Amino acid sequence: MHSSSSFELKILYDNKCNEAGFLTGFGFSALVYNVFSNKFLLFDTGGNGNVLLHNIQKFNLNISQIEDIIISHNHSDHAGGLNAIYQLNPKITIYVPVNNSSSFKRSFPEANVVGILETKELDENIFSSGQLGSSYIPEQALFLKTKEKKTILLVGCAHPGLEHFILKSQQLGEIKAIIGGFHGFNKFSYLKNIEVIGACHCTRHITNISKLYPSQFRKICVGDTFVF
Repeated sequence: MHSSSSFELKILYDNKCNEAGFLTGFGFSALVYNVFSNKFLLFDTGGNGNVLLHNIQKFNLNISQIEDIIISHNHSDHAGGLNAIYQLNPKITIYVPVNNSSSFKRSFPEANVVGILETKELDENIFSSGQLGSSYIPEQALFLKTKEKKTILLVGCAHPGLEHFILKSQQLGEIKAIIGGFHGFNKFSYLKNIEVIGACHCTRHITNISKLYPSQFRKICVGDTFVF
Protein backbone atom coordinates (compact mmCIF):
# COMPACT_ATOMS: atom_id res chain seq x y z
CA MET A 1 0.00 0.00 0.00
CA HIS A 2 1.05 3.57 -0.67
CA SER A 3 2.27 5.46 2.42
CA SER A 4 -0.52 8.02 2.01
CA SER A 5 -3.24 5.35 2.09
CA SER A 6 -5.67 5.08 4.98
CA PHE A 7 -7.78 2.00 4.27
CA GLU A 8 -7.78 -1.11 2.12
CA LEU A 9 -11.15 -2.68 1.26
CA LYS A 10 -11.44 -6.25 0.01
CA ILE A 11 -14.79 -7.39 -1.40
CA LEU A 12 -15.47 -10.81 0.11
CA TYR A 13 -19.09 -11.45 -0.79
CA ASP A 14 -21.52 -10.30 -3.45
CA ASN A 15 -23.84 -11.74 -6.07
CA LYS A 16 -23.04 -9.56 -9.09
CA CYS A 17 -19.63 -10.76 -10.31
CA ASN A 18 -16.34 -12.26 -9.17
CA GLU A 19 -12.65 -12.42 -9.98
CA ALA A 20 -11.19 -15.81 -10.93
CA GLY A 21 -11.11 -18.30 -8.06
CA PHE A 22 -13.54 -16.37 -5.85
CA LEU A 23 -17.10 -17.55 -5.15
CA THR A 24 -20.30 -15.50 -5.35
CA GLY A 25 -23.43 -15.70 -3.24
CA PHE A 26 -26.43 -13.56 -2.40
CA GLY A 27 -25.36 -11.03 0.19
CA PHE A 28 -22.54 -8.63 0.93
CA SER A 29 -19.31 -8.57 2.91
CA ALA A 30 -16.21 -6.38 2.82
CA LEU A 31 -12.99 -6.62 4.81
CA VAL A 32 -11.48 -3.34 5.96
CA TYR A 33 -7.79 -3.03 6.76
CA ASN A 34 -7.23 0.08 8.89
CA VAL A 35 -3.76 1.57 8.34
CA PHE A 36 -4.15 3.81 11.41
CA SER A 37 -4.55 0.89 13.83
CA ASN A 38 -3.10 -1.99 11.77
CA LYS A 39 -6.35 -3.91 12.31
CA PHE A 40 -8.78 -5.88 10.16
CA LEU A 41 -12.52 -5.33 10.57
CA LEU A 42 -15.22 -7.31 8.77
CA PHE A 43 -18.32 -5.48 7.56
CA ASP A 44 -21.18 -7.99 7.12
CA THR A 45 -20.65 -11.68 6.44
CA GLY A 46 -22.71 -12.59 3.37
CA GLY A 47 -25.24 -15.38 3.40
CA ASN A 48 -23.08 -18.51 3.42
CA GLY A 49 -20.20 -19.19 5.79
CA ASN A 50 -18.42 -21.65 3.49
CA VAL A 51 -18.35 -19.12 0.65
CA LEU A 52 -17.14 -16.40 3.03
CA LEU A 53 -14.32 -18.56 4.44
CA HIS A 54 -13.25 -19.62 0.95
CA ASN A 55 -12.97 -16.01 -0.18
CA ILE A 56 -11.10 -14.91 2.96
CA GLN A 57 -8.59 -17.71 2.41
CA LYS A 58 -8.35 -16.81 -1.29
CA PHE A 59 -7.06 -13.41 -0.15
CA ASN A 60 -4.40 -15.27 1.91
CA LEU A 61 -5.89 -14.00 5.15
CA ASN A 62 -6.33 -15.85 8.41
CA ILE A 63 -9.57 -15.65 10.40
CA SER A 64 -7.53 -14.91 13.53
CA GLN A 65 -6.48 -11.59 11.94
CA ILE A 66 -10.10 -10.36 12.10
CA GLU A 67 -10.83 -8.85 15.51
CA ASP A 68 -14.13 -7.05 14.98
CA ILE A 69 -17.26 -7.70 12.93
CA ILE A 70 -19.85 -5.05 12.11
CA ILE A 71 -23.26 -6.35 11.08
CA SER A 72 -25.30 -3.74 9.20
CA HIS A 73 -28.63 -5.46 9.88
CA ASN A 74 -29.89 -8.89 10.84
CA HIS A 75 -30.98 -10.25 7.44
CA SER A 76 -29.45 -13.61 6.54
CA ASP A 77 -27.68 -12.30 3.43
CA HIS A 78 -25.61 -10.02 5.68
CA ALA A 79 -25.33 -12.04 8.90
CA GLY A 80 -25.62 -15.61 7.58
CA GLY A 81 -21.87 -16.20 7.40
CA LEU A 82 -21.26 -14.99 10.96
CA ASN A 83 -21.57 -18.39 12.59
CA ALA A 84 -18.69 -19.76 10.50
CA ILE A 85 -16.41 -17.00 11.83
CA TYR A 86 -17.71 -17.47 15.37
CA GLN A 87 -16.96 -21.20 15.33
CA LEU A 88 -13.32 -20.43 14.56
CA ASN A 89 -13.02 -17.36 16.79
CA PRO A 90 -15.79 -17.27 19.43
CA LYS A 91 -14.22 -14.41 21.42
CA ILE A 92 -14.69 -11.95 18.57
CA THR A 93 -16.38 -8.55 19.03
CA ILE A 94 -19.63 -8.14 17.09
CA TYR A 95 -21.23 -4.71 16.62
CA VAL A 96 -24.94 -4.78 15.79
CA PRO A 97 -27.83 -2.27 15.81
CA VAL A 98 -28.96 -2.03 19.42
CA ASN A 99 -32.44 -3.40 18.62
CA ASN A 100 -30.80 -6.66 17.49
CA SER A 101 -28.31 -7.01 20.34
CA SER A 102 -30.31 -9.41 22.55
CA SER A 103 -30.85 -11.95 19.75
CA PHE A 104 -27.17 -11.86 18.77
CA LYS A 105 -26.12 -12.32 22.40
CA ARG A 106 -28.28 -15.46 22.57
CA SER A 107 -26.89 -16.80 19.29
CA PHE A 108 -23.24 -15.97 20.03
CA PRO A 109 -22.90 -16.23 23.83
CA GLU A 110 -19.08 -16.29 23.94
CA ALA A 111 -18.65 -13.24 21.71
CA ASN A 112 -18.53 -9.64 22.88
CA VAL A 113 -21.78 -8.37 21.33
CA VAL A 114 -22.11 -4.57 21.38
CA GLY A 115 -25.41 -2.89 20.55
CA ILE A 116 -24.99 0.41 18.67
CA LEU A 117 -27.51 3.23 19.01
CA GLU A 118 -25.66 6.49 18.26
CA THR A 119 -22.67 7.34 16.08
CA LYS A 120 -19.69 5.64 17.69
CA GLU A 121 -15.98 5.27 16.90
CA LEU A 122 -15.31 1.52 16.67
CA ASP A 123 -11.64 1.77 15.73
CA GLU A 124 -9.30 4.64 14.92
CA ASN A 125 -11.06 6.76 12.27
CA ILE A 126 -13.75 4.11 11.73
CA PHE A 127 -17.24 5.02 12.90
CA SER A 128 -20.63 3.34 13.05
CA SER A 129 -23.41 5.56 11.72
CA GLY A 130 -25.47 4.52 14.70
CA GLN A 131 -28.80 2.75 14.34
CA LEU A 132 -31.03 4.23 11.65
CA GLY A 133 -34.45 3.19 10.44
CA SER A 134 -37.53 1.67 12.00
CA SER A 135 -37.64 -1.02 14.64
CA TYR A 136 -38.61 -3.39 11.81
CA ILE A 137 -35.26 -3.16 10.00
CA PRO A 138 -32.78 -1.18 12.10
CA GLU A 139 -29.51 -0.74 10.25
CA GLN A 140 -26.05 0.77 10.67
CA ALA A 141 -23.41 1.76 8.11
CA LEU A 142 -19.68 2.31 8.44
CA PHE A 143 -17.83 5.61 7.98
CA LEU A 144 -14.08 5.45 7.27
CA LYS A 145 -12.31 8.80 7.71
CA THR A 146 -9.15 9.10 5.58
CA LYS A 147 -5.97 11.08 6.22
CA GLU A 148 -7.36 13.72 3.83
CA LYS A 149 -10.43 14.01 6.12
CA LYS A 150 -12.70 12.51 3.48
CA THR A 151 -15.16 9.72 4.22
CA ILE A 152 -15.63 6.28 2.71
CA LEU A 153 -19.20 5.10 3.28
CA LEU A 154 -19.87 1.34 3.50
CA VAL A 155 -23.52 0.28 3.45
CA GLY A 156 -25.23 -3.09 3.71
CA CYS A 157 -28.67 -2.64 2.12
CA ALA A 158 -29.52 0.93 3.15
CA HIS A 159 -33.08 -0.07 4.06
CA PRO A 160 -33.73 3.20 5.96
CA GLY A 161 -32.88 5.15 2.77
CA LEU A 162 -29.36 5.71 1.49
CA GLU A 163 -29.82 9.47 1.63
CA HIS A 164 -30.04 9.28 5.45
CA PHE A 165 -26.68 7.52 5.67
CA ILE A 166 -25.19 10.01 3.20
CA LEU A 167 -26.41 13.00 5.22
CA LYS A 168 -25.09 11.53 8.46
CA SER A 169 -21.75 10.64 6.88
CA GLN A 170 -21.35 14.21 5.61
CA GLN A 171 -21.20 15.36 9.23
CA LEU A 172 -17.70 13.81 9.33
CA GLY A 173 -16.61 15.39 6.07
CA GLU A 174 -16.89 15.17 2.31
CA ILE A 175 -17.79 11.68 1.00
CA LYS A 176 -15.13 10.32 -1.35
CA ALA A 177 -16.67 6.89 -1.99
CA ILE A 178 -19.75 4.84 -1.25
CA ILE A 179 -19.75 1.05 -1.60
CA GLY A 180 -22.48 -1.50 -0.90
CA GLY A 181 -26.14 -2.21 -1.49
CA PHE A 182 -28.36 0.79 -2.25
CA HIS A 183 -31.68 -1.18 -2.26
CA GLY A 184 -34.48 0.92 -3.85
CA PHE A 185 -32.66 4.27 -3.56
CA ASN A 186 -33.66 6.62 -6.40
CA LYS A 187 -32.76 10.08 -5.10
CA PHE A 188 -29.81 10.08 -7.47
CA SER A 189 -28.83 13.73 -6.97
CA TYR A 190 -27.34 12.76 -3.59
CA LEU A 191 -24.58 10.90 -5.49
CA LYS A 192 -23.60 13.86 -7.66
CA ASN A 193 -20.30 14.85 -6.04
CA ILE A 194 -19.15 11.42 -4.85
CA GLU A 195 -15.92 10.36 -6.57
CA VAL A 196 -16.44 6.58 -6.39
CA ILE A 197 -19.92 5.04 -6.58
CA GLY A 198 -19.71 1.32 -5.94
CA ALA A 199 -23.33 0.20 -6.06
CA CYS A 200 -23.72 -3.58 -5.84
CA HIS A 201 -25.66 -6.41 -4.14
CA CYS A 202 -29.33 -5.37 -3.79
CA THR A 203 -29.17 -2.07 -5.74
CA ARG A 204 -32.39 -1.98 -7.74
CA HIS A 205 -31.50 0.98 -9.96
CA ILE A 206 -27.88 0.03 -10.67
CA THR A 207 -28.27 0.52 -14.44
CA ASN A 208 -29.71 4.03 -13.97
CA ILE A 209 -26.91 4.97 -11.58
CA SER A 210 -24.19 3.70 -13.92
CA LYS A 211 -25.67 5.69 -16.82
CA LEU A 212 -26.12 8.88 -14.80
CA TYR A 213 -22.60 8.79 -13.33
CA PRO A 214 -20.46 6.80 -15.80
CA SER A 215 -17.13 8.31 -14.73
CA GLN A 216 -17.81 7.76 -11.02
CA PHE A 217 -19.45 4.35 -11.20
CA ARG A 218 -17.30 1.34 -10.28
CA LYS A 219 -18.28 -2.25 -10.89
CA ILE A 220 -17.91 -4.21 -7.65
CA CYS A 221 -16.79 -7.84 -7.89
CA VAL A 222 -15.85 -10.41 -5.27
CA GLY A 223 -12.06 -10.45 -5.15
CA ASP A 224 -11.67 -6.72 -5.81
CA THR A 225 -9.39 -4.58 -3.63
CA PHE A 226 -9.86 -0.83 -3.23
CA VAL A 227 -7.27 1.44 -1.60
CA PHE A 228 -8.26 4.83 -0.21
